[in-house]
Amino acid sequence: MTIKRLTISIGIAALAAFSLHLVFVSQSTREPLPEPASMRQQPAPSELREKVLQNRMPTAEEGDKVDSGDSIAVEAEASSGLIEIFGRVADADGQPLENVLVNEERYFFSTRSDAQGYYRLVLDLPRHRLPVLQFLRSGYERLRIGDRAQMQQASNYELNVTLLDKPDSVSVAGWVGNDIGIGLDGASVELTAVEATPENDYSLTVFTDDRGDFELEGVGAGLRYRLSVDKIPDYPAYEIRELLVGAEPQRLNIVLPSLQFVEVDGMILNRDAMPVPNFEIEISNITTGNHNRQIVSDSSGFFTLRDYPLGEVSLTTRGNDIYRINGLRLTANGHRNLRLTIDRGNNMLTGWVSDQSGLPVNKALVTIERSFDDGAIEHLRYRSQASDANGWFSMENLGSGEYRVTVYAQGYRKHELLHRMSSQYEEIQIRLQPGGS
Repeated sequence: MTIKRLTISIGIAALAAFSLHLVFVSQSTREPLPEPASMRQQPAPSELREKVLQNRMPTAEEGDKVDSGDSIAVEAEASSGLIEIFGRVADADGQPLENVLVNEERYFFSTRSDAQGYYRLVLDLPRHRLPVLQFLRSGYERLRIGDRAQMQQASNYELNVTLLDKPDSVSVAGWVGNDIGIGLDGASVELTAVEATPENDYSLTVFTDDRGDFELEGVGAGLRYRLSVDKIPDYPAYEIRELLVGAEPQRLNIVLPSLQFVEVDGMILNRDAMPVPNFEIEISNITTGNHNRQIVSDSSGFFTLRDYPLGEVSLTTRGNDIYRINGLRLTANGHRNLRLTIDRGNNMLTGWVSDQSGLPVNKALVTIERSFDDGAIEHLRYRSQASDANGWFSMENLGSGEYRVTVYAQGYRKHELLHRMSSQYEEIQIRLQPGGS
């Protein structure tokens, strides 16, 4: 039995060795996997990812849609958001076109073609997002590919395009810098047709380079555009509402003044000069057009706003209960101990909405409004609520004083009245008359 077992063991070992030999031979003789589609002078994958990081991409709502009729649609593989699109740009005679701007128009990735007309654009998009490309160059017609079937569902795709002549297409170049002559890197420069038409729906966003320079390609001469410069935290937004583009190339020098930032200390009070704790309101700087911030008072009504620029500001809340303050200006000597007055108290107004026969009106829109001025500063309180199935509504946290009450309901006339709050709990009855829309 011992010899028999030894013979079986030797046989099993020999069979295993032969199997390993077959696996080794199979792997050594297997043909290599085909290389992915590429073009001349293609960077290594690590360089491609580095290029992606150098691009600037704004956030976009998931509900954004892409026009299916006149755009490129490419969906990345579910495992990656990287999409590489490359190819060659030529004119109608097949000659390569250099310096063509290839732009993903919603996420603002861009590149330019080289002397042989070759380009490569690497996009890092949210998964399942569809890029939209356009090709632009002065002297040529802007191109947006319209056939969705031209592209596969792939993360690597070759796209060769031809641009048609358009002599009245020019470039608009420029420089963005501050008031001491330093160019500003990363400024968002947007050019949009003032009156968009099917013939001219031009809209392009580019970013300044490290010297502050920018160039917009394929702009129609003799037309009017809106130009804006934004997304620079330390500088105000800039806008030319109507820029007439001439037939010759032009260059714009845009100088932005440096902002002065301060720390604002303040308190939120009601009209009786009592502190309002844990109150949230958003402040927007109208002068700069850039700086929106949330102010939240503490348990004692105090707040601090750090590193905020001086200038005219507006404050507002969101939702059905709206507070708004307009006309307030933060100055170099007036940003300390800022007092924000809002119409808020401990009073409650309830009411009942009925028709002329006394039956309750469901879903009547009841609004209350109150405004008051403090010098040049305007204050507004606006609140709305729909009546329930029994016609009732309730408004709390009201201050003392007079409110305008307005009631809208389908099939009834608008009803308005003035009501003065003089106690903590008051009730009114509103009877609607038929009519209206």
